[in-house]
Parts: sequence; structure tokens; C-alpha cells
Amino acid sequence: MFFNHKLSMILYEFEIKEILESIGLPVEKSCLLYDPIEGTERCLEDLSPPLIVKAQVRGWGRGKAGLVKTANSIDEALKISREFLSRDFRGEKIRYVMVSEKKAVQREMYLSFMVSSLPPGYLLLASKYGGVDVEDLARKPGGLLRIFIDPFEDLRDYMVRRVASYLELPYNHVADMIYSLWKVFRDYNFTLLEINPLALTDQGILALDRKGIIDDDSLGDKKLAGIAQRYYSELDALGRTAVERGFAAVKLDGNIAVIGNGAGLTMATLDAVNDAGGKPGFFLDLGGGAEMERVKEAVKLVLGQSHIDRVLINILGGITRCDEVARGVVEALRETGNRNVKIVVRLSGFMEEEGRRILLDAGIKPYDSLEDAVVEVVK
Repeated sequence: MFFNHKLSMILYEFEIKEILESIGLPVEKSCLLYDPIEGTERCLEDLSPPLIVKAQVRGWGRGKAGLVKTANSIDEALKISREFLSRDFRGEKIRYVMVSEKKAVQREMYLSFMVSSLPPGYLLLASKYGGVDVEDLARKPGGLLRIFIDPFEDLRDYMVRRVASYLELPYNHVADMIYSLWKVFRDYNFTLLEINPLALTDQGILALDRKGIIDDDSLGDKKLAGIAQRYYSELDALGRTAVERGFAAVKLDGNIAVIGNGAGLTMATLDAVNDAGGKPGFFLDLGGGAEMERVKEAVKLVLGQSHIDRVLINILGGITRCDEVARGVVEALRETGNRNVKIVVRLSGFMEEEGRRILLDAGIKPYDSLEDAVVEVVK
């Protein structure tokens, strides 16, 4: 999983819900709608208002885009669903809408598993506060619990007990949920599985909102055949190019492209740009161990996007060599002639001194800290 990362796929929420449901995890009752809506609306009859209507998108930020709404009747849910299905999200047509019964929530919490690039392994993150961005949680004193899981070991009972204690929940109320999510994360090769909120209801603990990214190793798995087929059928020319070259790439609305090595790192960098007042316009995850040729192709792909006038490259060099990254950046700029796009590179880790020397020789100032790099790319 760490040493052969080629492609990541952002799943629809309903796809993650189906996976969780298949292993017996408690989830809310829902109905999936798509065009023509008249052929799918009958499932709404099994739901009891009030309802939550959520556009299904491959990405983050749908709430801020007005794509999650409450409906007090089935007719209102249908009206909202038709509106969503007529809209785009970051240039992509909305194809699916999930309508779910709204649950009475006593507490909202946060739980996620993700791949850690440096050090190599996994992270279990938990928070007493749900429904907000994980970056906001990290800034709150005591707002986020981080537990490192060794890649050659399993989730340990003391870790689960630590999460239960931190969340102020009885161990037996939350242990099955944590172990089950860990099993899904590992069995399906997720690089990120996020539950936000993890909700305490009168029916127990429920995973009410789900986000996830799956590693390329799972795309050929028979149990994911339908998900993989749906994904490939939706790819545009850019998406097909990214797949052919082994990248995870998402086009966004802004003008700043972000390239990183690892889905978690790249998304955290996107959020840092956004928090600093910048407008992310492209997400590209190189994965781990990116050699010069691969970096060159990634930078060229980004420079080929007409809406991008700034690029932030954020590399934490564990298995990725910073000197290879630097050579790839320089070679891409040489081959494309750099159409006056501002390039900001932050290198940290293996062979970083050599990487910085290569960039300096090419007239590119390298940055040590992400904060300084973000300030530079946004200003």
C-alpha cells in the first residue's frame, strides 16, 4: 500500500455507505435518486420526514456549495433532488442524490483512518467535536486525538480504549464501530476513511456522513467491480489522462494548483491554501516514491490547465526523493516553457538539500515550511 501507490479514487458517499452496510454496521435509511428521477423516486415512500438531501460528489465542500439541504416532506425532497441533478459541482455534472432520514443526534464526533506518509504507517484521528473540518479541530486545544498505527501491526485494543476514553463514551458503545471501520479501511485499501459526524443517537453510534479515498490496489477487486466501472465511465479527458499516468487528479474552481505526495497531505495543503485566502483550482496526488519522470508528467499536466496561474508543490520526502522531485519540476518547466505560471515548491525530507540546490540553480526558491510556501503562492 505504501510502496506502489499509483492511483486514488474518491468515492461517492453512497458507495461508502453500501460498504459499511454490507459488513453489518448501523447506518441511516436512505434512497438513491438519479436521472430519470421518475424511475427511482419510489424508494422515497419507505422514508419518514424530515429528510436530509445530499448531492453525491467526488470531492469535498458540497455543504459550503449548498448541496446538502433538509426537506420536511417527500415532495420537497424531490424538488431539491431535481435541482441538484440539474447542477454541476466544480465542473462535474451531479449524477446522484442520496435522500436519508434525518436522525435526532445527541452528540456529534469525528473519526478517521488515513495513510501516513512520514513516518510510514496509519493515523487514527478522533475528536469530541463533529461536523467541522479536521483542520479546524487540529487548531482547537485538545480538539483532535492522533494515534499512530505501525504498518506492520494491527489496531490494538489499548488504542480503541484510548479513543473511547477521549470521546467520553463507554468502550462497549464504540469499540465495534472503530474495529469495523478499521477492517473496511484495510480490506478495501482506503487511503482515507472519514466519518464526520460520528453521531450518538437513541439507536446508538451511527456513521452519518462518510468520505473516503481508495487506493488503486482495490480497483481490480471483484467486490468493487461496480464502483470501479462507475468511476471509469465518468472520467473526462483530464481524468483519463490522469489515470493513464497513474495520478489522482481533481479539477476545482480556483486558480491555484496543489501537487503533493499522498492524499492526506495534498488535501491538507488544499485546505491551508483555502484558509490563507487562496482559491484551489487543481488537486494532484503523486503518491509515494515519485521519480523524476513521474513528477515531470504531473507538473506538465497541471501547467496544461488554462485556469491555473499558480502551482504549489508540497513534498514530504519519505520514500519520495526530493532531488528527483526537483529534477522533475525543472524538466517540466524546460519542456513547457512555463507560461508565466508562478511555481512555489516546499521540500522536506530525504535528499532535500540536493533538491533545493537543483531548484536554486534553476532560479526557483525552495521553501522549508508549508506556511511560508502557502503565503508565497497566495500573495
